[in-house]
Amino acid sequence: MAGCRSGRNSETGSDEKPNILLILVDDLRPELNCYGAGHIISPHIDALAEESVVFTRAYTQQAVCAPSRNTLMTGMRPDGLGIYDLPTFFREKAPDVVTLSQHFMQYGYQAEGMGKIFHTGHGNRNDSLSWSVPHWMPHGLINRREPVHSGDTANLHTCYPSINGKNIPWLNARLPEHLHNDAMVTSHAIERLDALQGAPFFLAVGMVKPHLPFVAPSKYWNLYDTSRITVPPPDKPDDYPPYAFTNWGELRKYHGIPAEGLLDDEDAKSMIHGYYACVSFIDAQVGRLTGRLKELGLYENTIIVLWGDHGWKLGEYGDWCKHTNYELDTRIPVIVRVPRENDKKGWKSDAIIETADIYPTLCDLVGLPMPDHLQGSSFREVLESKDAEWDEVAFSQYPRSSRIDGRTVKLMGYSMRSPEYRITRWIDRDTGETLDTEIYDHTGIDLEMVNLAASEAHQDLLKDLNRALEEHYAKEHGIPFGSIIH
Repeated sequence: MAGCRSGRNSETGSDEKPNILLILVDDLRPELNCYGAGHIISPHIDALAEESVVFTRAYTQQAVCAPSRNTLMTGMRPDGLGIYDLPTFFREKAPDVVTLSQHFMQYGYQAEGMGKIFHTGHGNRNDSLSWSVPHWMPHGLINRREPVHSGDTANLHTCYPSINGKNIPWLNARLPEHLHNDAMVTSHAIERLDALQGAPFFLAVGMVKPHLPFVAPSKYWNLYDTSRITVPPPDKPDDYPPYAFTNWGELRKYHGIPAEGLLDDEDAKSMIHGYYACVSFIDAQVGRLTGRLKELGLYENTIIVLWGDHGWKLGEYGDWCKHTNYELDTRIPVIVRVPRENDKKGWKSDAIIETADIYPTLCDLVGLPMPDHLQGSSFREVLESKDAEWDEVAFSQYPRSSRIDGRTVKLMGYSMRSPEYRITRWIDRDTGETLDTEIYDHTGIDLEMVNLAASEAHQDLLKDLNRALEEHYAKEHGIPFGSIIH
């Protein structure tokens, strides 16, 4: 573990402790203008990216809210915590773990959180030990459902309109922008920035959109034209295991969504339209935060991290939502701005980094010692030089339950992303036996469509990747691959 560096902070060029602004965005895939998606209107994130390192190959450890956020805030991987679900509070498994914000508190920072930081709900809860003051949530995030049984739902003044007990999956909302939950979270964050001048702060601001339902103010909905949106083809990969995908139950529960089968094209286009509108709405909130930092004279001494908790499928493979080990669900946006004395221009990095790496990196940037429990690596060198050498892989995993040979088998899919390939091994969690393997070529193909694992021509590659998976797993987790059987 790297220790504490003392004295002047070499990155910010300041004797002051740099502030930290951590912006967490739910369900945000790296489909932003600054990532090459020219159809997305995200001027404020793009402006931040101009002065930041934009990571084009950043990955989450599990493509679902609670485990990914647990990794961000504890620095521990899902197998390290032994938590893969939404309801389990992380302190039930690791009662004494020091979280990211808690660690900064111990070194003199005022740590405050607002909005969605940890996953709260499904029986899970927030963590009072992680904050200097009670965590703040707008009222609407606590009491979400407002049932409606008749009438024009487009006129409803609510963030979560529903019909006959089912939420509407998308809506061009007439609710004033300042009453949307993420706008309220941003307003509170700005109030706290005004109050926190003079003390080093660690401010975590959690945005819920673009999580379902895709309800966005009309201002952002009207930025896009549904008729210009194309629905991706529904084809799935060749020879994929039957448990690799889900039935996207997260979306199936919404009003008007069929219980089985594909969405029709018009509904799919409306879904995509709603997602895009929510992204632009969140972009505006990011602009409010960075703008206030500049107005207060805090921008040049604040490290900013924008992080998405996991990706999201928008009709690719005929699927929606997250919950898989595929690239679309595990690849995330990570944008890091470290103030510099001279050249302020940022760059794109294709270094492979993980959510688990953010905790140690922030410690390294500020000069704090790194707790022994951390399971990631600092990528500070990548932030300091676009020519830095970086030879890492990323691990993701996802649990499944499947009926095989007349019995219910608990599975874990372990996935390793290297610069050229993704290998995923599905193991029986009771026996450790490998039941299926997937290999996808990423040397020039973005969408994983051809599973090479069974190909006679790729058996040497299969052996090499299996060996690399086991070696890297042991290195990152400190235990042999397959020894964690929950």
